[in-house]
Amino acid sequence: MGLFDKVRKGFSEMTGGVDTEVLQIGQPGRAVIVNVQMSGTTVQMGGGLVERVCTFVVEVTLDDVPAYQAQVRQRVPEMWLAQIQPGASVVTARVHPQDRQRMALDFNTPPPTVRLASSGDPTSSAAHILATGIPAKAVIVQNQPLGMTNPEGVPMHAFVLTISPQEGMPYQIQVGNPVPPEALPLLYPGSKVPVKVAPGNPNAAVIDWAAALGD
Repeated sequence: MGLFDKVRKGFSEMTGGVDTEVLQIGQPGRAVIVNVQMSGTTVQMGGGLVERVCTFVVEVTLDDVPAYQAQVRQRVPEMWLAQIQPGASVVTARVHPQDRQRMALDFNTPPPTVRLASSGDPTSSAAHILATGIPAKAVIVQNQPLGMTNPEGVPMHAFVLTISPQEGMPYQIQVGNPVPPEALPLLYPGSKVPVKVAPGNPNAAVIDWAAALGD
């Protein structure tokens, strides 16, 4: 890299320029914006929108890779910042294939659907809980797609469930569950579904879609 290239690269990093190489060759993933720190530096190129340099902390999920956190310094239009909700806003991350900490946030492309990595613990899988869990009843309070699939390719949804165990008082949990396409008509608030609850862990519950569809 020549002197001019080093100077240009340094200026680009200082002003929050997007890593164009990563935009071109990076693997697309989902990035949840965990935190945003706005600097005092703004840039306006050719009469365009005023952009502010920010430092983003993001949680990134790539196909078959456990979620991890990274930090990205990048400028974005100031008018977009009011729409960013830490912990909830999801954007596309382009991740360098040889360096997962090197990435660019792509605000112009819808986040891709990614395949979750296997936990490596078969006892925590949905299949194991369905096979060994304690039957209970549940009511769907809320649900939303996560933009992810489980390792088998089944779409994942985030649920708020009210669990009614065979013994004890009802309680509410938040949990991620795979949802096969044929179960989509059952996804509405108030829908009653059978679940299996992991022994010794009342917060680990899996909806028994086979039983629900059979009923």
